[in-house]
Amino acid sequence: MFDDRKKWFQIYTQPNAEKRLNTKLEALGTTSYLPLRKITRQWSDRVKVIEEPAFKSYLFAKLLPEEMRSVERLSEFGFFVSYGGSNNGHGKVFPTITDQDIEQIEAVLQAFPEALMYEDKQLKKDAQVVIREGSLKGYRGALLADATDNKVALALQGLSQSLVITVPVEFLDIEPQAQA
Repeated sequence: MFDDRKKWFQIYTQPNAEKRLNTKLEALGTTSYLPLRKITRQWSDRVKVIEEPAFKSYLFAKLLPEEMRSVERLSEFGFFVSYGGSNNGHGKVFPTITDQDIEQIEAVLQAFPEALMYEDKQLKKDAQVVIREGSLKGYRGALLADATDNKVALALQGLSQSLVITVPVEFLDIEPQAQA
């Protein structure tokens, strides 16, 4: 029943196709995860809370290697995120995404539905912190310099991306190895 050969893959979608691709993957019986964040939109005549992808053009699917071809044929599919290798497909390395990574994304978006996504390369590397209170107790991240509030980037291992959230400073501890 449970197939431990299935692995999480990060999929880059066609523009604005995240929800449609997720629906098609679910219809195929594939385990997929589209992280959504809730935001408030103001129009001239109304205010509405909407859900939008937390990672623009990205979603995750748990697949067997032989299932990748059927996903690639879907019109909303862009490519599987990989590193290295050449255009002929040899030597590609797919990021290692664990169930715990997916659970961490879910936990962050549950606690902070407005969290923003930033790629790690855009982050300023400052103090490494650990959250010591609240629903995200134990999660680690980098404290981002901000004059008005305390923003923390929670690194998502293997994805080269982070979720940026605001955490009260009293909930944070500096990582012991980072104090040296």
